[in-house]
Amino acid sequence: MPPTLTLPPWKKKISEWLQEDYYFLPEKVKKKYLTTGVGHAGGCMFPHANEEQLTAICRFFLWAFTIDDSFEFSTVAELQTIRKKAFTHLRGVVPGPVDPLYKHLPVLREELLRLSSLEWLNRFNASLDIYFDGIQQELPFRKNLVFPTWNQFLDIREKAVNVYPLVNFAELITGIVLPDEVVLHPALQEIGKLTCRILSWSNDYFSAHMEKGNDVLNLVLMIEHSEMCSFEEAYKRAVDFHNRDLARYCFLLETLPDFGRYSLAVRAYTENLSLMIHGYLNWTLTLTKRYKVDTAGHPSSELKNGQLSSNV
Repeated sequence: MPPTLTLPPWKKKISEWLQEDYYFLPEKVKKKYLTTGVGHAGGCMFPHANEEQLTAICRFFLWAFTIDDSFEFSTVAELQTIRKKAFTHLRGVVPGPVDPLYKHLPVLREELLRLSSLEWLNRFNASLDIYFDGIQQELPFRKNLVFPTWNQFLDIREKAVNVYPLVNFAELITGIVLPDEVVLHPALQEIGKLTCRILSWSNDYFSAHMEKGNDVLNLVLMIEHSEMCSFEEAYKRAVDFHNRDLARYCFLLETLPDFGRYSLAVRAYTENLSLMIHGYLNWTLTLTKRYKVDTAGHPSSELKNGQLSSNV
């Protein structure tokens, strides 16, 4: 008899979620989500997270991947339905049985409240709401393959990359919920914004080869189109674009204001943001098959041709 393969604990947990709770996904998609390395993504991006924190982070990652991959070509009405249902569960108001697509959200809410506070959860929900704004604004450009203006692109990409909730997680794992007057300081707001942009440009760099001809909301493709340069030259200019944002990010970290008794917590928070950026690169380059065309690790082809219903 062949030997029985033993999955690592994180992969076993995610495999159980996929088989038991995400049963409505096609089998091929579930296998691809295993090769995505959701646990690796969480561990690489949040190396200081404990097991309970990492479980909540990975629970959110898997749900967010499913939403993003399944509904990127949906209608505005369908996205509004998903948005409404998601926040009904995340705010603890569930009028009846939970649809399978949202089954993990009430659990996630309880996990996050144990780890933080209602104040923090409200900020997390506001960040997720920004994401829904972004993907709704993407629709007409993506469906019609029409390039936006640069101002439109920068605004939409910052929102639709769905990094603002991860910025919240970087605060969560410090174990200290920062007050609004600290989190809303202009320096920290700009650092959060730049974190979203830096991860957007990294994602666009690694996925442009898959999206060319199928999408327009990608930095490399925007540069190629607007500057009328070659695809290879657009890649080089995208790196310069990324590096300018990174330089500003580093400057802000080096010149943080004094936050008094919260200064140490703010330093831990911003250190987690930097680790998140480094961790994303490590995960993308070495631990996931999501962006590798030769292994067909991205589930978009299966989901694009048969979008899940928002009423799953």
